[in-house]
This record gives sequence, structure tokens and C-alpha cells, in this order.
Amino acid sequence: MKGNFKTLFKRFCLEGSISVMKYFYLYPDRLSRCFWSVIMVSMFVLALFLTYQLYMRFDDMPTRITIENQYEPVRALPYPAITVCSPNQITISAVSHFNKTLVDGNATSDLDHIVSQMLGFYEPVLFFNKSQANLLQSLIDLNRYTISEVLSLLPQPCEDFLQVCILGRVRYPNCKGLFSPVLTTHGLCCAFNSKYHYSKYNKRNEVKPHFVSRMVSASSSTNAFTMVVDYRPADAVNATVLNAGGIRVMFNDHTEFPADDVSNLVLANSETFHIIHATHTYCSEDVKLLPVTSRKCYLPHERSLRFFHDYHNSDCDHLCLVEMVKQECSCDLFFVPFHRGTNVCNVSCIECITAAKLNQHKLQPSLADCTCLRDCESRRYAVEVSTGNLRALPYMFKDIYSGITFNRSTAIMHFFFSKSVYVKQKQETVISVITLVSNLGGVFGLCVGCSAMSVVEIIFYLHTAFKNYIRIQIRRRNGRVVSLK
Repeated sequence: MKGNFKTLFKRFCLEGSISVMKYFYLYPDRLSRCFWSVIMVSMFVLALFLTYQLYMRFDDMPTRITIENQYEPVRALPYPAITVCSPNQITISAVSHFNKTLVDGNATSDLDHIVSQMLGFYEPVLFFNKSQANLLQSLIDLNRYTISEVLSLLPQPCEDFLQVCILGRVRYPNCKGLFSPVLTTHGLCCAFNSKYHYSKYNKRNEVKPHFVSRMVSASSSTNAFTMVVDYRPADAVNATVLNAGGIRVMFNDHTEFPADDVSNLVLANSETFHIIHATHTYCSEDVKLLPVTSRKCYLPHERSLRFFHDYHNSDCDHLCLVEMVKQECSCDLFFVPFHRGTNVCNVSCIECITAAKLNQHKLQPSLADCTCLRDCESRRYAVEVSTGNLRALPYMFKDIYSGITFNRSTAIMHFFFSKSVYVKQKQETVISVITLVSNLGGVFGLCVGCSAMSVVEIIFYLHTAFKNYIRIQIRRRNGRVVSLK
């Protein structure tokens, strides 16, 4: 294609796919050209404005969560991790046994009173005696105990707290084989279907090797998972029972560390029915391809958490608390999994830990680890609780609690899915990249009358114009003047 830039531009306007350009030559008078120039500039500005609006919508709300199936069978769902915590975290019998194992018995004559200082690991202590705390810590160090080990020895053990469990119509005395002890922010608790447990050998929380989650086998209250617990206040050290005797129950996914995001306090001397509703959210492939800054959530492998490894929002909240205490007190909290034991907060740090927790709202914003985005893929369990009393127990048609002595500190809990289905949600893009490009093509086609072929034509004509210009310059330099028509 021959011609200078002016000739090629005329051919582009008359023959190109951008229809508005041809009117510059079809109507060559000044008034017509001014009119079509204003129209073209206005349409081009409108196209840019609409393009900006499309991009801002894509950037501000790139994803949405839609219900894919409200009738997904519950049999395909893992049981939630159910963690129950006894309010009796310092027992008389455990303190007596612990005292017998200690050397320097003269210094431990008032151990019942001194050891109550350790409740500061779980709740803010209003009257902290630093001299007693230092004495207790010196005894722990002298006898080569670790803080995690002591905190696992003093509470009521799971085999005493859990009286009986009934799962799948099978009776488990003391719930053996169903629950494992685990140290949490609320002390030593008993966890069902959780991958975490307290290892007596390594004296810390760890992940169970070869853990396999239990699946939901049936729904309705007749197939409930039932447990009977008794926190035995008579064996509690004076003024050490937590939550006024309330039994904390926490619900999490089995891959997460026990947290109280979804939790209840169950009163003693009661029967409670915990109705579980599950929601499973997963991502489309288009969402996974989006950057984290756009979708504002993490997949498990996208951010590694110290101690916890794979990312979960609740684990990130735990790590935020741990890092906050580490910043203020220069030590790690006792419950973190796989800690090395060398830098765990001891009894002398309780005053500092309490101060850090009370100022948590001021300290958290300054920590990088406290940016805890939601989970892109998750299983969430909402729980409704109905509470009754135990007065009807003597009149039961079938006594499934035979051999159990019921006290005012006893509680019966039933856990079940009321429906045979659960909700499955899909997180998908509001505007995918393909849809965004298609919309942009529609906008420029509507306003300017151009398409992707117009871009190719512009590139082609520019390439031809530059190529012809270079040829002319070369011929002029060689002394040959060629006139182009």
C-alpha cells in the first residue's frame, strides 16, 4: 500500500471499520467537520466513562456468593469439631498429686492458693500476686515442668469430665475413643472430630497423625450424638470455677484449631439440644485466578501461618493474639501447636498477658499478622440451642443413662442435624475477564462503532505509514526522489 501519511489517513477514514471517521471526507465543509468532531469526541469520552464504570464495578465487587444447592445430602458432610471445656480447670485432686511430685515441699504448703494464679492464662486476673507467681514459677522450673504440661495436669481430665457418650446408638463409657484433650484459650478441653490434640509425649498441641474426619451418618434428633458431662465442683480449688459453672461448647471445622467463633455456654443441671445447620462455600476456578487483593479472601495454601501452617480465618485470629502477646511480653502463648517450649509464657508473664488482652483493640491494628481475610472455601456450622431441665429423667421409657449418677453439676447435651440436607454455596465472579472484555467491546461498538478489527486496522495503517516514511527517507538519502501518488 503506497502513499504518505495524509493519503493513508484518508484511506483509513473512508475504508476503515470506524464508521464515524468517513464523515470527515464525505462532508468536507468546515461546519460538518466541526459537528462530526464534536460527536466523535463526545462518544469517545462516553465510551471511556462507561469503561471506567465497568472496571470499578469489577474491582470493587469482583465476586459474589450464590446458593448452588439447598438440598445437598448431609451424608456427604464431615461432622463439625465439637470441643467441650470443663469450668473446673484447677482440681483439688490434681493439685494434691502435683504437689507430691514437687521437691522443696516446705515452699508448697499453700499450693492451693498459689496455683489459682494460673487462671490468669484464661481470664483477666484482677488481683495478681507477683511474688506468689514468681514462687510458683521457680517451683515449676526447679522440677523441670513446662507450662503446657502443668496446664494439662491441673484441670479435670476428660475421662472424668465426660461420663458417657452415645454415637450411632453405640454407648461409649467416658467417651473413650471419641474425644481427645487439647489446650485452648479456655484451658484444657475435650475435642471430638478435631485434628488437633494435646500430646503428652511432646507436651504440646499437635496434629493427629493420619487423622480421618468422621462423616455425618444420619439426621434428626433420634440419631443425635449424646454426651453426659459432670464438672464436679466439689473437687475444684476454692474460687477457681470458670463461667459460674457454665460448660463451654465450641463448634469448628475439623481442620481448624478450636475457637469460640461459634460457641455456647451450657448450664449445669440441664438438658440441651444443639441443632446444627451447615453451609459449605467453595470457589469457582475464575475466582481462584483472581488476585487476593481483588477477591479479598485466602485459599488455605496461599498464606502460611506460624504454628498453624494452612490458612484459616479463625487460626489467623489466634495467631493475631499470639503475636500481640509476643510483642508486649516477648513470649508465645501456651496453646499454640508445635511450639518448641523454650519461649512459652510462664506464670510470671500473666500480668503482662492480662494487660495485653485488655488493650487488644489498641495493639492489634499495629500488627501485620492481624490482617485476617475471610476463607475463600469453608464449612460453617450455625447452632440453635434449646434448653430444658432434668426433672423428667425418672420417668423415661428407656433409660439410656443407666449407671450415671446425676448431680446438680451434670449436663446432658444432644448434637444433631435436624435436616437431611445442607446448603452448598458457590463463590463466583460477578464479571469475569471474558465478560469484561465483551462488555468493553459492546461499549466501544455502541459509542464509537469500532471493534477489535478496528484496533488491528489502526496498527496496520500506522505500520504502513512508518514503513513508507522510512522508504522515502532512504531514497532521498541515496539521491533519488520518488513522488508517491
